[in-house]
Amino acid sequence: MSSYKNVTGTSAVELLSRGSNYNNITSILLSSVHASTAATVDLFIQDASLNTYYFIKGTSIPLGTSLVLTDNLQFNNTSSGYALFITLSAGSVDVHIKQD
Repeated sequence: MSSYKNVTGTSAVELLSRGSNYNNITSILLSSVHASTAATVDLFIQDASLNTYYFIKGTSIPLGTSLVLTDNLQFNNTSSGYALFITLSAGSVDVHIKQD
């Protein structure tokens, strides 16, 4: 199963809500797709108490390139676990989340 999302703007976007039960994530592909600006990305999980844990923070993805994350992506995505968020400070990205 896969999840796809186009992300623009600087507001935090929830990619996977708590309770989505997205287990066994094998990769997250972030593709910089803005016409003229590199993407600057924070990707993080957050629990119900708003404790935040980053996979990447302030990472620049050059225009027309992609970043593939494949290590240490497992987290509790049940209703009592974590939600996955992305925030951009520049650019726009397409996000592809793949699970087994």
